[in-house]
Amino acid sequence: MPRKATGSFRPARVLAFLLCLSLCLLSLPASLAESPAESALTLSLPKEVKGYAHCEITVTAPAAGDLLLTLYDSLDNPWLYRREQLTDGENLLSWDGRGAGGELLMSGPYRFEAVFSAADGREFTASASFDVRGYAPALALALPSSETLYLDGGESWFVECWVPNACIVAMDVLDASGNPVYTKSVSMGDRDRDVIRWDGTGSNHRKLTPGEYTVHLYPKKNPDFDYTWPLTVAEAAPEKPAVAVTGPVIPERGMSDAEIWEIMMKPSVVVNATGSSSRFVLRESPTNRSAAVGLVCCATQGLEVLAIEGDWAQVRAGNYSDGHFITGWYPVKGLTVVTPAPHYAVLVDKRTQTLTVYHDGVPLGTVPVSTGLPTEKKPQRETSPGAFLTDIHFSRDFAQDGARYDYPLRYQGGNIIHSTGYARIPHAAYSVKDYSKNLPRLGQKASHGCVRVSPFTTPDCEINSYWLWTHLPFHTRVIILDD
Repeated sequence: MPRKATGSFRPARVLAFLLCLSLCLLSLPASLAESPAESALTLSLPKEVKGYAHCEITVTAPAAGDLLLTLYDSLDNPWLYRREQLTDGENLLSWDGRGAGGELLMSGPYRFEAVFSAADGREFTASASFDVRGYAPALALALPSSETLYLDGGESWFVECWVPNACIVAMDVLDASGNPVYTKSVSMGDRDRDVIRWDGTGSNHRKLTPGEYTVHLYPKKNPDFDYTWPLTVAEAAPEKPAVAVTGPVIPERGMSDAEIWEIMMKPSVVVNATGSSSRFVLRESPTNRSAAVGLVCCATQGLEVLAIEGDWAQVRAGNYSDGHFITGWYPVKGLTVVTPAPHYAVLVDKRTQTLTVYHDGVPLGTVPVSTGLPTEKKPQRETSPGAFLTDIHFSRDFAQDGARYDYPLRYQGGNIIHSTGYARIPHAAYSVKDYSKNLPRLGQKASHGCVRVSPFTTPDCEINSYWLWTHLPFHTRVIILDD
């Protein structure tokens, strides 16, 4: 016999239960109510990226907020910091496959680490791995020697260039109305550097009319990565001032930035010769028969002129042999006056082991360095103090004592500003730079006499060795304070 039901279906009771459940769900915090897919931060980009070629990084954010992207290689070296403001949902970020400041990346595996801070205080993380595989034709360096070209040839005008692979680079000169007045194409190879020289002659084989022009440089097969700057064409170079007593050429600690900049921009009295590697003797008294008191380098080492007696100048400068200040005599006819490049200058303090970049009188940032560590047998490793000028870029890198160094800027003989040394660790299809030996020594004396700078930027400072190499033109002022 069928069993009698003990209860019956009651719709009102079920509806009350569902209403209560809905109210409970609505009262949950937003972070709990969201599904995992809705609350996650996602990051993606192509599996293979090429330098100097545009790609897109896709970031899906759970809310509006701030993003910090950090690019690491396989040794966790940070090659790029990038901050972005994101909106809720999908965000497309354009990237050209380069590191901080546009630095070319070595081929190999990399990853982006993302830290996202939502406006409501929540924090999310994500990462994406990929490979860098080569680079498109590119012009990685283009620095004009001066803002003014003189038609009388009193000072040579040129552009320092470097390309990471062989390509054709075009230079267009436009007048104030945007009309081309000169065009030149140069086939460049992936050697240390190239120099484009120009004397102000237009495409019609006549000298340009003095005035304001625009110079445009670009690789023909990749013109999006170009360089443009204004150029003044003038009839004749101003007459150089006579060699005279200079007053102080090195600022003192405690001076204001305005006082430091004023000294930085003073013209330099230098030995009148080419290059920065030759050395010249200072004499004990104003005669060639007197004893030598030390050595200075030509062309790029500024001399403090203390007195002029007849055909001789009494000067003070850092001795190239041991880095100590010396006072001696040099023939006036062997000296000349050079004006530093106008916008950037560098101050290295050996006491604090720091380097500060100035731009138009304002400090841009300060980074730790390593200057020379002398020994009893090698006193020449002391970094000479003084006022210097950078020479022409001579290479992209060099090797010494089993290490490689990138982005050298010569300012006095063998003394150079460059990156900290590294060893290349080879892998099957790529190699990676290992800075672990020298990077931790920044902030203390450690070099052979050069000034070592970190290859890496920080989230708050864009200055590194690559930035210096690509921003400081010929005859940029470098001042080194003694310790």
